[in-house]
Amino acid sequence: MSDAIYAFHISTFEAALEDWKREQLEAYPHQAELIETVALAMRDFMDSEPVRRHKMRVERSPRQGAG
Repeated sequence: MSDAIYAFHISTFEAALEDWKREQLEAYPHQAELIETVALAMRDFMDSEPVRRHKMRVERSPRQGAG
């Protein structure tokens, strides 16, 4: 998996994360607090300085010269 490249819109990430949480909670209901904490950490990571610094995030820039 070291050569894998992930590309997704944040809405796809959120949907996948919710699916993951649901699956984990079904499999490990006694670990609900940990699963919620991990999901929050994943969301925080996606909006973190390391993600920006390593250029893992691409954002739409305003169109120059339009109009």
